[in-house]
Amino acid sequence: MHLHLNGKLVPASEAAISPLDRGFLFGDGVYEGLRAVPEPGGGAHVFAMGRHLDRLRASLREVGISFDPAPLVPWTAELLRAEGLTDAFVYWQVTRGTPGPNDPPRSRIPPAGLVPTVMGYCSPQPPLSSFVTPPCRRAVTLEDIRWRRGDIKSTSLMGNILLTMQAAAAGVDDAIFITPGGLVGEGIATNVILAFPDGRIATPAFDSAPILGGITRAILLEAAPEIEQRPVRAGELTDASEVILIGTTTMVTSVIELDGRTVGGGVPGPVARRLLDLLLGTIRRESGLDASA
Repeated sequence: MHLHLNGKLVPASEAAISPLDRGFLFGDGVYEGLRAVPEPGGGAHVFAMGRHLDRLRASLREVGISFDPAPLVPWTAELLRAEGLTDAFVYWQVTRGTPGPNDPPRSRIPPAGLVPTVMGYCSPQPPLSSFVTPPCRRAVTLEDIRWRRGDIKSTSLMGNILLTMQAAAAGVDDAIFITPGGLVGEGIATNVILAFPDGRIATPAFDSAPILGGITRAILLEAAPEIEQRPVRAGELTDASEVILIGTTTMVTSVIELDGRTVGGGVPGPVARRLLDLLLGTIRRESGLDASA
């Protein structure tokens, strides 16, 4: 396995990052996850790369890390070639960097002149052809114990980890977070969409809960403008005929059981199927693949 570390492609076994790096000591960094798919003539195409770079720039700006993510475009291509992958997940992380020899290692205020640490890797993903119908998951609702800046794609994911462990202990695959005010937020690593028997479709609005501006969410809102962005009450999860999770690797996934209750007859519903078709069509058009492939 290869990593891309500070502009150089290196074997993972030879990669070295200081244990005093602020990403290690504080979780002081941000990250981005990308989805690569095959191109018609061979090679890999990174879907929605521009959108991902824009979101990473926003996270970097919000936390005050000075780094231009433009080089991630060629670096991503180098990573994919080195691993021989076309269907892949690509992960990039940018931390604030490592203090100098005369700087206090654990100062909450970052020393001046830090050079960010930039690391990336890639791993295989199922091909688009495997998404014939939406995948299914069982989930529980859990109180959102995380910080309120869900818009920043921070590497500090302890809240998510604790909630993921709680969901696993309950014997399910995922969780939907509920704010202390009783509003639906997001999943463990996904955005949430609800479909109702009367035909309405809704997703939580950014100003209603600490949620991330998902790239898949943005694409589906453009492809299906009938999706309402609004505060979604926790009680509406019971009213919904479909509960859907969406994300870069999750694609469009149906929650078929929530808090022990069967949702939508225990099978993917028509809205999830349509949204998956819309997403696959968008990916195939952007990558140049035939929509019938």
